[in-house]
Formats: sequence, structure tokens, C-alpha cells
Amino acid sequence: MNVYSADKKEGFLKKIFKYSTIYGAYSQTNSIQAPQTFIVTQQNELIETTRKHPSDMMVTYGLRKLAFFQYEDRNKFYDGSEKNQSVKSNIGAYKGLEYLVEYSRGRQQSMEFENQELFVRYLSKLWLVKAEYQKNELIDIDYKSAEARFRLPIGKKLSLSAGAIYRTYEKAYGHNPIQEYLEENAWWTLAYNFAGHTDQLYQMINPFTQEVMGYDYQWFNQQGNLIAASDADYRNGVFQNVVNRYNREELAMIGSFADLAAVFGLDFYHYKKNFWLHLYGNVLTKHQLMEGDERYSYNNFVEGDWIDYSAGGVFGFRVGKNLGVFSEITLQRYWDRNLKEIKVGLNYKL
Repeated sequence: MNVYSADKKEGFLKKIFKYSTIYGAYSQTNSIQAPQTFIVTQQNELIETTRKHPSDMMVTYGLRKLAFFQYEDRNKFYDGSEKNQSVKSNIGAYKGLEYLVEYSRGRQQSMEFENQELFVRYLSKLWLVKAEYQKNELIDIDYKSAEARFRLPIGKKLSLSAGAIYRTYEKAYGHNPIQEYLEENAWWTLAYNFAGHTDQLYQMINPFTQEVMGYDYQWFNQQGNLIAASDADYRNGVFQNVVNRYNREELAMIGSFADLAAVFGLDFYHYKKNFWLHLYGNVLTKHQLMEGDERYSYNNFVEGDWIDYSAGGVFGFRVGKNLGVFSEITLQRYWDRNLKEIKVGLNYKL
């Protein structure tokens, strides 16, 4: 490689990573603890049964190059909790390349989760291209997308966009295997054939009057151990785990999907020192299944085409030197997964 090529490559990489930030953060807080509960043994011993949750925690690290809008705080440290509006809207505070690569894992109320996010966008005056990967185990959504749009700026504040988006996803959203199973089978056949559990009929007799009170079933596992003393105990306890495992295994066997859709966007941005308004919205429609088993496509779940959307806005104003009001909202519906975030606040300086 000659010196000219090396300098050109170095300049290209420098341009990509200029103004980017590498960050990492760890946070930990006390989890919500349940009220104390107890049992008393036959020997009159008091035993506490309160469920103890370990501390909630999150560790995050990533790389980002995102320009801030004028109403956003440019001086705060990145800790992974930021929701930069440039990622959500179709316009940016900067024309050109922006990106975000972030990984986080944590725990909430004893539930472990892992989130991953990739966002890459190149914004021009009359077009944009974007690639995205979202994995959020808290709302159980996992997809990849790539899109290209034409843009139509109207004045300095309004922008319209239209194009196509291609999305791939691993889960048959909308499909519920256990619901289909129960439409054709009795619930106990799943216990027999899937979990290998067996039941035994027994007669209930009033010990004082010797009157027959009815019949019920005891349930046993594959080793012959008693796992539930009645049908109700079995359905409300062990059978819940059977149902959840059946759903997971059936969904895993269906495979992945890909669809192509039309996407339309609207963005409005106005900023003054004492008043700002930023609105954005996207609508995805005319979905066409490109890959995957058509029997389990989301089109069948909704019986026809459906509309996915994402929208949001930021609003704020100041009255004099002391009073400030702000609000922020984010809405998203992709397939049957919904995300909603709302913030409203008021500040008054004494």
C-alpha cells in the first residue's frame, strides 16, 4: 500500500469516527420487595416465606455518533439510558452519517434480560437510507430492518418521506400455539402427551359425616411423585410451566420471517429559545411476506394487511426566567408488540 492510499484510508476512518463517543456504565438499585409472608409448621415453628428479589442492575456499553437537537442536553455523560430523538425521527440535527451500537444486560425484579441495538443512517437533503437492529427482551421484540426513502422538505420545518422497508424477524408474532391446541384438544391431553404427567381419580369424603363430597384427581410426574393434590392445584401451578414450555418449543420450530412494506414518514421541527416542538411519525403498510411459512404469517393473524407505526414528540416552553414545562412521548406498535413512554414535567426556579 502506498503512502497516498494509507493517508486516504486514514482520512476515511477519521471521518467516520470523528465526534463519536465510546461509553460504558453500570447502575444498581434496590428492587421492590414484597410484604413479609410466613408459614407455621406442625411443630409451631414460624418460617418466613417472603420472596426476596436481588437488586435491580444494568450494565451498558456502546459506540455512538448522534448529533443533538437544540433542545437536548449536550453536556451530560452517556450512561445508556439516553433516548436520543435522532434515532426515532427521520430527520437529524446533522446531515450525513450517524450511528449507534449498544449492548446492555440487566435484572429487574429477579428477571434477567438482554438488549441490543444497532442504528445506522445516512441522511441527505432529498433521501435517506437506514439500517436497524432491535432486540429488547423486556417487551419481547427482536427484528432487523433496512429501508430507503425519498425526502420532500417543505420549508425549513416540515419534511415528508416515502419509501420501502425490509424487515426480518425470528418469531411468529400473533401466533399462540397453546390456543390452537386447546381448540382441538382437552387441556389434560397436553399434560399426558407433552409433559408425561399422569392423574389418579380419588373420592372425597367428609370425615365427620362420611358423606361423599365428589371426585377429583391427584397428579404425578414421570417418576411417580405427587405434584398436585387436585386438578385446580395442577392447572394453577405445574401446568402453567407446561403451557409456557410448549409455546416456546412450538414457536422455535416455526422459523424466521421477512416482509417488505411501504413506509411513509412525517417530521416537524421548530425551535426557539423559549419554545420548541418536534413531532415525528412513521406508518408501515402494504406488507408482503418475502420469507417464512405463510401459515404462521402475521397477515393470517390479523386477517389481511395491517398497519405498524411509530410516533412521538417533544414539546417545551419557558415562561420568563423561572418557569419551564416540557413533555415527551414515544409510541410504537410493531406486529402485536406495543411500546409507550410518556414524560411530563414542570420546573420552577426559586
